[in-house]
Amino acid sequence: MPGPPAALLAPWHEVFTLLGAAAATLIGAMFVVVSLGVGVLTRDRIVSVRAFLTSTVAHLSTVLFGCAVCLTPALDWQWLTAAAGLAGAAGAGYSGWVLVGFRQHPSTVASDWWWYAILPLLIYLALLASAATAWRAAPATIEAVATLLALMLVIGIRNAWDMVVFLVLRAGDSE
Repeated sequence: MPGPPAALLAPWHEVFTLLGAAAATLIGAMFVVVSLGVGVLTRDRIVSVRAFLTSTVAHLSTVLFGCAVCLTPALDWQWLTAAAGLAGAAGAGYSGWVLVGFRQHPSTVASDWWWYAILPLLIYLALLASAATAWRAAPATIEAVATLLALMLVIGIRNAWDMVVFLVLRAGDSE
């Protein structure tokens, strides 16, 4: 049986630090996005805000939380299993809720379905599966978690950019 995951994570320290820092920065940038959309983000658009803005922040928060867990010095296999399992299950449930919310947006394009709802759901399901590999203390769990968090960060970057473009174009239309 391999040693504790903290020992296996040591070579990955910079990767998780970079991913976590990028996620934290993008979460902060989302506040700027919201300030850009002051005229567009109204109470009657709350369903859209939850489907697009909130889901992006939630996915980026998963990256930040996942990186924080992986950088914990005393991390053991049981805690890694619990964290990956909890994040995977909660994220999959949340992504299912986002999918249902998307049905209220008949004009949503297919790419938005993929980037905001389907791909995150698949990543959360894979994160849930990585909890099973962590339970068995498989060293490949570290690579799997790093890859899944990196993919979720890419989704967050894409969705944050999509949001900025949407809000800027919307603001330009109102002038």
